[in-house]
Amino acid sequence: MASETVEVPVLIVGGGPAGLTASLLLSRHGVESVLIDKRMTGSPLPRARGVHSRAMEILRVCGVEPDLRAVELPITPGAEWRTDLTGTPLREDVPSAGKSVVSPCEGLSVSQDVFESVLREHASSYSAGQLRTGALLESFQTDDGGVQATVTEQTSGRTTQVRARWMIAADGARSGIRRQLDIAMNGPDDLGRQTMIAFRAELAGLTGAQPRGIYFLTATGAALIWTHADDRWVISQPGPVTGEDPATAVRRVLGLPDLALDVLATNPWTAAAQSAAQYVHGPVFLAGDAAHRFPPAGATGVSAAMHDVHNLAWKIAAAIHGHGGDKLLDSYAAEREPVGRRNADETGTAWSRLFNGDGAPFSGRSLAQLDMGYQYRSSIIAADGSPDADPPGADYQQTATPGCRAPHLWLADGTSTIDLFDHQFVLLTAEPGTTWRDAAAHCPAVPVNSQVLTEPGWPDLYGVAPDGAVLVRPDGHVAWRSRTRSNNPVADLQTALTTSTGG
Repeated sequence: MASETVEVPVLIVGGGPAGLTASLLLSRHGVESVLIDKRMTGSPLPRARGVHSRAMEILRVCGVEPDLRAVELPITPGAEWRTDLTGTPLREDVPSAGKSVVSPCEGLSVSQDVFESVLREHASSYSAGQLRTGALLESFQTDDGGVQATVTEQTSGRTTQVRARWMIAADGARSGIRRQLDIAMNGPDDLGRQTMIAFRAELAGLTGAQPRGIYFLTATGAALIWTHADDRWVISQPGPVTGEDPATAVRRVLGLPDLALDVLATNPWTAAAQSAAQYVHGPVFLAGDAAHRFPPAGATGVSAAMHDVHNLAWKIAAAIHGHGGDKLLDSYAAEREPVGRRNADETGTAWSRLFNGDGAPFSGRSLAQLDMGYQYRSSIIAADGSPDADPPGADYQQTATPGCRAPHLWLADGTSTIDLFDHQFVLLTAEPGTTWRDAAAHCPAVPVNSQVLTEPGWPDLYGVAPDGAVLVRPDGHVAWRSRTRSNNPVADLQTALTTSTGG
């Protein structure tokens, strides 16, 4: 069979949330990529069902959020514990009512198969990003110039030789790329074996038209989740299903011996809380489940995968466009590895608390802190002596401490500060901001979008005086902060930009 040769800056392996988000973001940064996915279509299983606020902010900026809201499940937020589904609630864990004041986006409840289909449609709309389904990575080698990969089209057997400067390994928890590179996973790999059973049944008489986010059924230790509006559900129960067929198991767990149902799929799985020993190996970057495995407590896996590639995409773009230094791509590991270890520790503990009956699962850092409160510490962050913004046990408070997500603030035109952070560095100042804007104009090597904010609450929220300034990276994290005016703003800003781009 004839072989094709393709040269591209980035090869993405894996068409799940991490890979699709990487393709989308790279295209928006003007970087060409080829994504290969061994699957012909998305997973028929619902898998994860939660996307948190920070990931939704990323998709808001990319213009994807409205299409996801159109397919969102109208759940009642929170968890409910019952003996079985027929029982009265034993207790509830209900989030605070009202819209979030720390984000322009609420979290999203949508099954991962639906989520991926929307994301795939948006990623494929960019000519810079090629998506090849049914394409299998047969082999790869790395050298000083990048990656040489052999890809096989499974239906025809045709092979393609792909030469890429970088490769993003988004090929899942059983990552073949990670195994070939002999990168270990650290942390417990068996927090309990579970069996997932996907089924269709009418349960609204017991759950209402807007079911809870999750039901914990204490008699069997199982969990029940609504996944699709057409009466599709999933139960996950401890251990294998032995000695009974899946339909009987569902009826037993729910306490409904006469329930009419259709079993759609079963899947055994094992909970783990692990992070890879290294996220970077030469020109290869691990992302998503290839880099970390979290138990489903808190549903953090999809969001963390998107955070990974959000951190990485702008750095690859800066390197390609000529304003990223040697340290910039190295910072991916320095920034994301500690977050992966932290999330594995926190979600592993939460999972154990859930199934051991030890009370509220997130008794350490809050779920909002896990989602939005991580603080990057690396050579490209200009620390300013502020206290640790992500200590154990923290609940999320917005802060513009360098390394943290830049705070959300509604602007006069109805947009959010979050909407400003996209393709370029953004320099934020209060009125009049002339000194700092002039300084940015004298630093042409790195594109900077200067924004003067007229909202009176901005200086306090960002921890600066009215004559201070804050530099925010394209991924929405604070790179540098000057709390007050500078005697030499050009030099200070130039130093900040040099540091922030790895120069």
